Amino acid sequence: MMSIFGSCSHIIINPKAEAELEAQGHPILYTCWHGQLAYVFYHFRDRPRKIVLLASPSYDGELVGRIAERFGAMILSGSRNKGGLAALKKMAGLIRRGQSGGIIADGSRGPCHRVQKGVAVLGREAGVPVLPVAVASERKTVLNTWDRFELIWPFSRVALLFGEPVWVPPDARGKALEGFRLELEKRLNRLFDRSRNFRF
Repeated sequence: MMSIFGSCSHIIINPKAEAELEAQGHPILYTCWHGQLAYVFYHFRDRPRKIVLLASPSYDGELVGRIAERFGAMILSGSRNKGGLAALKKMAGLIRRGQSGGIIADGSRGPCHRVQKGVAVLGREAGVPVLPVAVASERKTVLNTWDRFELIWPFSRVALLFGEPVWVPPDARGKALEGFRLELEKRLNRLFDRSRNFRF
């Protein structure tokens, strides 16, 4: 996978969305859809400080974790049914202390392209912006899996797209939290649609 991505040419769309947050000194919680996670991991591989990633303890989550670790991420294991709250609290603490994080928006099992509540909760507890990320590739194969996983072809042109961040305030609970979850879902889907229709 590293060699495939290394053979591709790369551009970044809307880099100021990330740069402005970094210039203000904010750690960032990055999020993307499960089907595009591999290239997102690759993009962040050379960061001077490891990005902490929340992964499910399921088989799929462990596989994702191993891939992410190869690209230099720090993995915390937890899901809705097994250790998720403790892992989320630990991750929020690491982010509050200055370490950026990553979380898969639709989780390890979906539903596809539906932002899980835990993403908004983590953004609230960490007190940082949640930044949507999507990937456009010139040539790829889309697998017939629940997440429509994308396999980028060697020597393809690839673009990493940043959306606009969502801030979840510390008092967001219940319907208010759901509103921020829906807003993040809307922005991420809008960014994903742009990635699918991107012209190089």
